[in-house]
Amino acid sequence: MVENYCLLNKLFYRKAGKNQQGFTLVELMISLVLGLLISAAVVQIYIANVKAVTLQDAGSTIIDSNVFGIPILEEHIRLANLGLADTINDTNQGAGIVLTQAGNLKDIKLSGNTDVPLTLLTNTGDVTPVGTDNEWTGMTATDTVSGQLTIQFRAPQNMYDCEGNLALGPREVNINKVKKIIDGQIIIERYYLNAQDTTKPNQLSLYCDAGKYITEDMDDYTEQGKANKPATVLAAKNRIKNFGDKGEVVIQNMDYFDILLGTKEGNDIQYYTTAEYAGLTDKPDIISVKTGGIIRSDNVVQTSELTDSFLVLGNTVSLKSDATDAEKKYLRFVFQNEIALRNARQKYS
Repeated sequence: MVENYCLLNKLFYRKAGKNQQGFTLVELMISLVLGLLISAAVVQIYIANVKAVTLQDAGSTIIDSNVFGIPILEEHIRLANLGLADTINDTNQGAGIVLTQAGNLKDIKLSGNTDVPLTLLTNTGDVTPVGTDNEWTGMTATDTVSGQLTIQFRAPQNMYDCEGNLALGPREVNINKVKKIIDGQIIIERYYLNAQDTTKPNQLSLYCDAGKYITEDMDDYTEQGKANKPATVLAAKNRIKNFGDKGEVVIQNMDYFDILLGTKEGNDIQYYTTAEYAGLTDKPDIISVKTGGIIRSDNVVQTSELTDSFLVLGNTVSLKSDATDAEKKYLRFVFQNEIALRNARQKYS
């Protein structure tokens, strides 16, 4: 019995040994090829997912700028000229689009009793910039100089300017020892491109620098403001306070910004740069502002389907020739909007 069991056991292991001989070379090569194909498919799926995620993230930052940043810009531009001049041109005192010191800001000075330089006023990219520091220098991440828009309006009520500082609306003051209501403080704002990090001159954002002034005579100028809100307290009339500094970011990551001035001539709307408008003999009143620019994403995208040339306000604008490979990999979006100046009253003959 024992001998039969041992014999059967030997036969079983002998057969098992013959069956377990491992993979052949062909089988091994087929396994490797299949493994490589599966790995390649997984890598391709991963790369596609990375591209999709980075593209979605890039798109979301641009959408944020369109949803939050640009409407703020448009809202303030619509206020231009509120409570000020009858019409808007470069000679009318108090005009809501500030083009000249002698005309639009006649008798108005900076807090140091100095004239407001051209580099703090409205300029388009065809004007040669001569500003320094935080003045308009035409900064751009493209081959085309960026412009600057400067507007002014009276605060219709207590409100905040684009830097987040309080401005006062109509209020009671003493004039010749009599209590009288005066109009709101005049807010002046300029929108231009600047770099958040000076070591990265091609990474720009849209800034707004805001100041305020008053034009009324009164017994005590300090009483027209709120002592607990220093930004509202002005020392004298016709002196702009807090204007000409860097300001605050309104829209992140903007490569290029410019404007056109809209006028109505007969039944047609004509658009001019500031240089073109200044060269006109008969200057029509400005009734709208067309803004345009290039917004970029906050992160690079992993795709080759990107362009470095864009059409903005009728002009072809390209990235700078010295743009790095990384700077060329941002997702970019062109925006163009026309804002009617509802506070610009047209003169009719």
